Amino acid sequence: MTLAEHLELFYQKYDLPANGGENHNSFEVPLPILTLTLPNLSWRKKMLYVHDLEHILNDQDTTWKGEMFIASWEIASGFWKNFPIIIFPLWTMGWGIWKHPKSVLEGFKAGNSSIGIANLNIDKQELLALNLSELKELTKRTFLRKSSFFVYFKLLIWIIISQFVFLMPIIILFITLIIIF
Repeated sequence: MTLAEHLELFYQKYDLPANGGENHNSFEVPLPILTLTLPNLSWRKKMLYVHDLEHILNDQDTTWKGEMFIASWEIASGFWKNFPIIIFPLWTMGWGIWKHPKSVLEGFKAGNSSIGIANLNIDKQELLALNLSELKELTKRTFLRKSSFFVYFKLLIWIIISQFVFLMPIIILFITLIIIF
């Protein structure tokens, strides 16, 4: 089965729009208190299929727990090089530290031993023609840092950065209220 076929099944299984919503002008983020509707900007549309393939590659669902695993996997596997889209995984990882810390840790460790799909530099059509075992082989990092100290140090740095991104809206609101009053 090709990755394109896996994607179609993934979208059906999780009741997602065709192409993951790539053709939509906005997307919704369901939060515990409210649902945010955000613009679906071109740089996000371009990377949607990569993010969805990461769910398939790592056998993760689309719950917040699965999203927090994938966000941490993306950061550890080098997705952070893709600005501005990295803001979403950083925010999700930041929330994940509070909501599902075990998923964050597991995702980060898994991502540390992987090459991110976005970093493979493979054309979309060529990538979607591959099968899952070929993708697993391509994303397997051949050189692993054996020092767990380095992995945890790297995780700590990313946790600090993700907390800053996660808390930024609250910080901005707090500063605004101080200025107003």
